Amino acid sequence: MNKTFIYIVCAVALIAVGLIVWATKEAAAMVLMPSQILGQPEHQDLSRIRVAGRVAPEAIDYTVSPTAELKFSIHDPGGSPEKIVPVVYRGLKPDMFAPGRDVIIDGSYANGVLQAEKLLTQCPSKYEPPLPGKNAK
Repeated sequence: MNKTFIYIVCAVALIAVGLIVWATKEAAAMVLMPSQILGQPEHQDLSRIRVAGRVAPEAIDYTVSPTAELKFSIHDPGGSPEKIVPVVYRGLKPDMFAPGRDVIIDGSYANGVLQAEKLLTQCPSKYEPPLPGKNAK
């Protein structure tokens, strides 16, 4: 084979590997629990993280005017509810959102508040159909 052809193939392969690594780094996010966030040093960069937690039973504040904003707190699932992290999500409240529900949040953590960009809720583990004769709500 021609040396020039081999050099071109190697260069294209290196560029492809570099682009894959760059794209993966941009899309990657650390996955933490609320207690792990509270244990991070102040200088730690938490500008792109994913947090798995459970919605605390404390007050949930949802306003729709002038913009939709949901404020609530999360704690470790099955863990200590004393270590809570406040969350602010600007967007519509998911239908399955409720106290005690497990959530996954993509966002950033700064100044003691988790700023959520995406909010996903987990469906209940057991489906319970409405009782016969009762109106479904």
